[in-house]
Amino acid sequence: MSSYAIGIDLGGTNIKAGLVNKNGKIQSRLSIKTNYNADPQIISNQIFGLIEEFINSANSTTAEVGAGLKPAPISIAGIGLGSPGLIDKKGETIIFSPNLPKWRNIPIKRMVTERFSMPCVLENDANAAAWGEKWVGAGKEASSMVMLTLGTGIGGGIVIDNKLWRGANNVAGEIGHMVIQMDGPPCSCGNYGCFEAFASATAMVRRFKELLKSGTSSSLKDSGEITAKAINDAAFQGDGASLDIIKETGQYLGIALVNIMHVLNPDVIVLTGGMIGSGELLMNPIKEVISQRAFEASYKDTKIVFSKLGNDAGIIGAAGCLLKELGISV
Repeated sequence: MSSYAIGIDLGGTNIKAGLVNKNGKIQSRLSIKTNYNADPQIISNQIFGLIEEFINSANSTTAEVGAGLKPAPISIAGIGLGSPGLIDKKGETIIFSPNLPKWRNIPIKRMVTERFSMPCVLENDANAAAWGEKWVGAGKEASSMVMLTLGTGIGGGIVIDNKLWRGANNVAGEIGHMVIQMDGPPCSCGNYGCFEAFASATAMVRRFKELLKSGTSSSLKDSGEITAKAINDAAFQGDGASLDIIKETGQYLGIALVNIMHVLNPDVIVLTGGMIGSGELLMNPIKEVISQRAFEASYKDTKIVFSKLGNDAGIIGAAGCLLKELGISV
């Protein structure tokens, strides 16, 4: 039998899932909108429904094999679940998730294991995505790597000596919640001045609206709802206000990367998430700030790259964490 894992990427906007083989390839995928403000049981049922679809599908599906070989039946080894927020030290419970406001102390690993009688690994979503990039993506050749997920919030995952670094209490990598200004704007975590409150997609929209209120002209001024994607699209069309906001966001990101380089000095820093759609408009100010502020010894051999796996990193990484724990993949 060919061993596969179900990878679940639980997000505040969507729940994405995939059936992943031991080489990090997605065989099939599913996605549904997250009922993010609902009771935990409702969201849990959404997760269970996706898992059940894969299990039912696997019972009637064969894996792809090489030419001349007989099709192999699919065996699902278990379930990897990547979730936003803080995971307890044992890797069993979601303690708190800023983007899922009613999720507090949810023993999701036990719930999944008991329902499906399969092994389950629970991992922070940014850690899962980081492991996906380390396993088969942009960090494959690196022994040390830091990945930032840039979206509604900002997450981080750290790999040191080819292993995920989770910290003493499983909360390492919360890069979005580094405080960079003592009296800065409020963050969704309840603190003030977090990096996420300056450089996430949510913060970019907030700062853009503030810019419009100050009287700055923009093609988006009368366009209705303003989103990070709309700002990005307008920037590519030459809108000055949008270009300024993306540049400023890149500068904040550059500051964070300087701090990361000075503390960890990784082989590679990988940027992923919806915001990397800005491409060089975002990357250029990042690199400019780094060249101005980082020690040369810290950045000269550190590569800064965009994700190779894109939105699939969370799915692949969650499945990879499960397969690695079972000794099925490296």
